[in-house]
This record gives sequence, structure tokens and C-alpha cells, in this order.
Amino acid sequence: MKIAGAGLLFRCVPGRRLIALFAASALFTVSAGFPALAFELFGRKFFEGNNETALVPDAQPYTLEITVAGDDRELEKAVRNASSLSRDIKNPPPGTAGLVARARGDYGRIVAALYGRGYYGGSITIAIQGVPVENMQPDTTLPDPAPVTVTVDPGPLFKFGVIHIEGMPATPTKDEAKALALDKWELKQGAVARSGAILFAESRLVDAWRQRGHPKAAVTKREVVADHRTNLVDVTLIVTPGPMARFGAVEVTGIKRVDPQYARFMTGIEPGTPYDPDVVDRARKRLQDTGAFASVAVIEGDTVGPDGLLPITFNLTERRRHLIGGGVSYATVDGATLQGYWLHRNLFGHAETLRFDAVLSRIGANDLKDFSYTLATTFRRPGVFTPDTDATLLLNAEREFVDTYESRTFAGRGGLEHRFNKQLTMSAAVNAEWDRIEDAFGKNRYLLISLPTSLDYDARDDKLDPTSGLRGTFDTEPFADLLSGTVAVIAKGGISGYYAVGGDDRIVLAARGSAGTIVGADTEDIPATRRFYLGGGGSIRGYEYRTVGPKIVDEVIGGRSFLEGSLELRYRVTDTIGIVPFVDVGAAYKDPIPDFSEEFRVGAGVGLRYHTPLGPLRFDVAVPLNRQSGDPHFAFYVGLGQSF
Repeated sequence: MKIAGAGLLFRCVPGRRLIALFAASALFTVSAGFPALAFELFGRKFFEGNNETALVPDAQPYTLEITVAGDDRELEKAVRNASSLSRDIKNPPPGTAGLVARARGDYGRIVAALYGRGYYGGSITIAIQGVPVENMQPDTTLPDPAPVTVTVDPGPLFKFGVIHIEGMPATPTKDEAKALALDKWELKQGAVARSGAILFAESRLVDAWRQRGHPKAAVTKREVVADHRTNLVDVTLIVTPGPMARFGAVEVTGIKRVDPQYARFMTGIEPGTPYDPDVVDRARKRLQDTGAFASVAVIEGDTVGPDGLLPITFNLTERRRHLIGGGVSYATVDGATLQGYWLHRNLFGHAETLRFDAVLSRIGANDLKDFSYTLATTFRRPGVFTPDTDATLLLNAEREFVDTYESRTFAGRGGLEHRFNKQLTMSAAVNAEWDRIEDAFGKNRYLLISLPTSLDYDARDDKLDPTSGLRGTFDTEPFADLLSGTVAVIAKGGISGYYAVGGDDRIVLAARGSAGTIVGADTEDIPATRRFYLGGGGSIRGYEYRTVGPKIVDEVIGGRSFLEGSLELRYRVTDTIGIVPFVDVGAAYKDPIPDFSEEFRVGAGVGLRYHTPLGPLRFDVAVPLNRQSGDPHFAFYVGLGQSF
């Protein structure tokens, strides 16, 4: 018997059973859900989900007992996750008919889950009040609640037998080998015959041909046959690459206020150049990063034209032009921080943004009057000179009050930021500022001209909750004080790395280190805002903000060099709860080169993480291990995202 459809062929042969896994896998894949996170502020509710049990007419509540033979806990978890009876038990269906329909639908879902774990000879029994669901009449009267049982015997574990693939790219290039990810393939003889391994291989084969400039590559034949005499699954895949292509016309649709010509420019796609999926992905990200669009959908032409050109259409949805936002944070030693902003998008039709920020911090850290504030106005224009270059203008007024100094600053800055690729970004600016600072050296005024420059390499897999990758930063700022004639250079750099232990990312080792130096001027000639201070939530936890460094008598004056590091073990206890023991260490020094004259300060503690769709909510408690006079006994910190 042959069943053909959509270019695919499934075959049954004597002694073997048809494995129709792909439709079931596609239809019944279950995404991990996140619990709703909601809060109320000034009578308004944010991020509120509907967690109430849905009420339906003639609802039929039920109890559920799922039994999976054997001791494979992961398989049992997969069955429960696949079962609609299990997932939706708090939302009872309408009447007996609804419960029967839900139960019958579970057969396909559980079969897909078994195939996903390599079990192709299983049996499933679903019964309502002891009656097999296939024999249950829709008009049967059931008790409240009705007892439902699901019994699963997974049968023997199957492994892959003969693997036959036609259409594999010959002599893969470096990019193709990366796309194929051959080292991660589970589709190989003798491996557990998980259905996902076949789907993974298909997607990688198509990706490899697309990397070669074949946008219409597809799997045109898939034949999967299981032999129940040998418990082996044979797989045949035929991949057709289709024609090579070059980019054709680039069109944009769905926009009203953004200039269409500007949107096309921001894609960076040149018609007539060879097709490359990475170029398309980068174009999508550029448009998203402008901040002007709520969604960016890429529609490739159905066919490659006779001229070898493939048209590309970007369907864009614009964001609202005005946005108001804010945030609150608190630390025991640093006090509370309130911040708010107003944003105007797409000011002149080229995705420009004008933003006004107000920040009030260190509230309650000391005296009520000893708070810090920032008022800032920022203008940003994406896509100047090239689609990957942004221009920024900034004006700000700031007062910073910490235990070590008080400063008042008025500054203006203009700069450019260029993204070389997905990982590497460089920025450079011209900065002019006036400062009035009171510290251990008295009251001083500064008129600074500086050239801040930064280089950022970010290969982390996630910005808020990384589990792998590296990030490295390097910043320099040559500056001159026009009032005193002081000329100096500030340089600092840092690196952080992440390593997941095991394959499920539940345990992640995270480490970071940083160092800095200031050369060209004595400590007293350098503005206190430019010297190095350690301590606080983003530094050595357990110590007060900016209170670790060299001293004159009992006053911290800041250093001209520093060394700092942190180590965390991030353990995810459940899908939403994690614990993080950590240790921070660091010291700042009087001289441009660390001479280790200052004692390393060490803070240690443990943190709690609550993982949400926005990122992990962080609550850390830290104690200073070599506490000195004036240091707090402990401190706690609350924020969004991991500490680094």
C-alpha cells in the first residue's frame, strides 16, 4: 500500500508498520509555558494573564491518572506534556461529548510523544469511568468528576537502521558545515530513532543548500519504515536543491509614516547580488533594531525567475509613535531608584527617536536629601552612511551623591555606533562636559573634552540569561581638562564567559573579570567621576556602592587602576525557579599599575531567580567576607536579568 501526498511517500511492507509521525509531530508539539507575571501600580494592571478556570456550558470536570510502563521519567514527562487531558485539566470540556473528543485526540498526541523518544511499538489505552474511550457514547451521563485513566506501554526502544540520503552537498564549506551541524546529528545508524532527529536532519540539509544560494531547496521525498522484527527504523531522504538565485527587487509593504526608500536602504540588500539567507536575516534584524517596527515579516518570491532573480518583500507593521515607560529597583545599601522616560518614534520618517529620561536614585540610602538624579535627552538616527551605522546626540544634567563624593555635571555628546557583524560593535563620540565635584581633595571644577570609544564583542546566546558564549568589552577615553591643563587616558576592559554543564542548561557556570587603568595624571587632578571605585550591585556585592578603593585617612578617593572578578553557579531547580551561589572579589589601587597594596575585598552570597518571559527576576543576598569599619553587615539586590 502506498500513500502519497505533498511530495512525500510513506510505504508499508510485509512485517513492517507505517510510521506516520511527521504530521502528528507538527500538529501536537507542545511549547513550554511560562506562568503569568502581573503587578498593579496606581490602579493599572500590567502583564496580567487570565489564570481563571474557563467556564463552559455543561462543563464536565474529571480526574486523571496517567501510568507509563517502565522507569523512564523523561518519557513519562513527555507523555504528560503531550496530553491535552493533562494540560487542560483545569479547563473542563463541555459535557461528555467534549471529554470524549479531548480523550480521543490524546491518542495522536501521545503517539507523537512516543515517536519523539524512539518508541514505535507502543500501545495506549484511554478509559473514562473504566470504559475505553472508543466505546464511550457521547450522551453517557458521567459523575462529577469523571475518572479518566491513561495507560501507556511504550514497547521496545527502536534504533536507526539503514540511513539513505540523496542530495547532501558535496565537500561542505565552513558555513555549510556549520549549517549542517553534523556533530549534532542523531540520525545515524545505531542511534535511538527519535523522530526529532529526522526533522533536525531535514532542516539542516535544506539550510546547507540555502547557504549555497539555493533558496527553494526542499525535501522532496521522505520514506520512514520501522521493522518490528528487528526494532530498527530505516530512513530515506531525498533533497532537491532547486536553482541558484540572486536577489531581485526589494519591496516594503505595510508602512504609512516611514519613508519606503529608507526602509529599503535599511535592509542592506543589493539587487543582483547572490542570494544568502544570512543577508536576509541580517536585514530583518536591522529593521527590528530601528525600533520603528512592531513586526518584520520576510516574504520570498514563490519561484526563482528565468533571469535567476528572487524578489524579496518585507511586510512591516509600525509601532506606536509615543511611548511612556519606567522602572523601580531597590538595594539595601544603595537605596531605591525610580526612573521614567517618554519616547517619540519616527520623528522625521527615518526611524529617528527622541527620548527624555528622568532618574532619581539612592533614595533612602542616607539622608533623604542626599539622592542622585539624571535628566537626559537623546536623539538617535539609525542608518547614517551605512545601514549598520547609527548617530546619537545626548544632552544630560546629573547630580551624583555617594559616600565618596558629590558631583554635578552638565554634558553634551555626539557619536556614531557601527555594527561590523552580529557580535562586534564599535562606537566613538566627542564629549564635552562641565563638572563641579566635592571629594576628599576639596571642591573643584572641571571643563572636560574627551573622546570616548568602545568595542563590544557579544557572542552570548541570550542577553538577559546567557547559558553559553563569551562577551568582551574594551573602553578608552582620552580627556583634557581645559581649566587645569590635565591630559590623561582612561582604559578598561572586561570579559565574561558561560558554560552549561550537561545538555539541558540547568546548571551554568558563569565567570567574569575586568581591569582598568588611568595614565597621564595624578589622582587629585583626575575628576572623581572618572576614577575607579568598586562595590555595589554591579561590582562587589555586599559592599556599598563605590566605597571600595584607596583612602586618605577614612575617605575613599578612588583609584587609577583596578582588578575585579565574579564567579556564579546558576542552578535551575525547576522551569521557573533557580538558585545562584556567587562570590565577587576586587580591589582598586592608587597607581596606574596594580601593585596589590590594597587588600582584595570579597563578597559572597546566594541569589534566587524567578524565570519569566521577560527574563529572570533576580534577588541576591550578599555579605562582605572581609568587612571593614563602615561596611554593611549584608545587602540584598533586586533586578531583571542575571547580574552579568
